[in-house]
Amino acid sequence: MSVASKGPDFLVIGAQRAGTTWLHRVLSQHPALWLPPVKELHYFDKLDIERTILSPKERRRLGLKRLASLDPWLISFWFRARSDEWYASLFRGAQARGLIAGEITPAYATLDETVLRRIKRMNDKIKLIFVMRDPVDRAWSAVNNAAKKGVDASTVEKSIERAREWGTVARSAYADTIRRLEAVFPASQVHYCFFDDLRDQPEALTSDLLSFLGVEQLLLQLPQAVNVAAGSKAVPHEFSREMARDYLTMVQQLCRRFQGPPHKWRARYENLLSNVG
Repeated sequence: MSVASKGPDFLVIGAQRAGTTWLHRVLSQHPALWLPPVKELHYFDKLDIERTILSPKERRRLGLKRLASLDPWLISFWFRARSDEWYASLFRGAQARGLIAGEITPAYATLDETVLRRIKRMNDKIKLIFVMRDPVDRAWSAVNNAAKKGVDASTVEKSIERAREWGTVARSAYADTIRRLEAVFPASQVHYCFFDDLRDQPEALTSDLLSFLGVEQLLLQLPQAVNVAAGSKAVPHEFSREMARDYLTMVQQLCRRFQGPPHKWRARYENLLSNVG
């Protein structure tokens, strides 16, 4: 398959509220890497959209002001008919200049195996980066982000109800995502990392990512790794306990696979559940 039609060289696929905006800012600095001016392209999770401009939700999400620049890339992104060929063309200019091109759409973590195979057919050498965050904290951040958009999360009970909706749960079902990824892609093409490391040791995490992507280790400017979706609101104890009950089994599965953060999550959840009342 020619370079001109292979699609992106890498994808960052999750999880929402796990520092992917930070990753976009950092990786965009590297002279050997290219990411599009729109952070989340939402192609594979919104295959029903015929053209970006025709989707009211996408218009609200992205705004139209930048189109006044008449940037050819943005015009293509907004107005051309969406297809695998269209999607691949969004990376073509950068790849023609010898750059490693990719995009970041956290929602791709929920893709089923059929769509993942479609990605592999487009580029069987593609690399995937899957970022995980403590699912209790991620759920609270997601609930608060939704509240800013008008979703009722005014009580702990309503927050828990929102956190148990399919869309929120699917984005925290890390073990399921890993199973689907590894059913389609070789392990060598998937890199797993954690928001905890992005927050606590960003230099080491960035170095690991650059190595995985096969580019030179450079000193990049690392912005403060803060996710402010929940503002200064502390996670209510009842919310934490209910989410710990929901996610403990999955986190135990992650502990059998990974060192580091999942073991801290498990200890926290077990403590929450052993101190009921």
